[in-house]
Amino acid sequence: MKVLMNPFGSMNRKQQSLATAFALALLILFSSVKCVLAQEATGLRGDPAAISDAEAMVDAMGGLAVWRELRSVHFVHEWDIFSRPDIYLENEILDLTGPRSYVTMESETYRRVRAYSPEHRYWNIVNGVFSYASDDAFEKAMERAPYSVYRLARAIARGDDYYHVGFGPMRGMPETQALEFRGADNEIHGWILLNTRKEPVVWATTQYSYSFGPLKQFGNLRVPNWAVTGGGRVRYEMVSLTGSNQQPDSTLFTPPVEFREE
Repeated sequence: MKVLMNPFGSMNRKQQSLATAFALALLILFSSVKCVLAQEATGLRGDPAAISDAEAMVDAMGGLAVWRELRSVHFVHEWDIFSRPDIYLENEILDLTGPRSYVTMESETYRRVRAYSPEHRYWNIVNGVFSYASDDAFEKAMERAPYSVYRLARAIARGDDYYHVGFGPMRGMPETQALEFRGADNEIHGWILLNTRKEPVVWATTQYSYSFGPLKQFGNLRVPNWAVTGGGRVRYEMVSLTGSNQQPDSTLFTPPVEFREE
């Protein structure tokens, strides 16, 4: 008959206590490692081939490592809309960690400030006149916000398991195969059509669809240099874009004090 040996049998009480503490520390460390590995095992859900294409797109846009660290982007567009007499500059500060956006639009004859966030809803100041957008406009902003091409790029780089990625027909272009993005409700809210270089050439949400120009380098990021929508009746050109690993100042999304409701 085998005799099971007590591994602590030859130790004094102090040595046994140290050995017990060491074993307990190893057990905690092992559990922590298992937890970390389990977290790392989570990520984008969906078709592995679609996930691979999505990651290749982010590589083409500057790389997974760069987009993974971003928490906000600030870009400037020059907008030309066929029904408007003016061409205006739009500055947008986009929070990549949540559905928040702050925009100024300016020309010689027009100035608009608009912001949306879950905390302060959707508000505008047009040529000095303040108003809140309708509930419908706010809800639409919240619905499309997670599917901005920039928010998707960060989410793909971070392996955000909020999203399910697959293949399907491009919205409005049933003959083409595109990446489609589902949210927690398992409904499709975003589409991106890639070219053979895995660059985004068409992007759509349930509300908008834009055709993109070629990617252009802005610092460490590569993003579409221009875009058109509405059959070419609306177009913008990217003037500048910078990314940051800091979230925007939260006061940007708060209505100016003179317009706040008590």
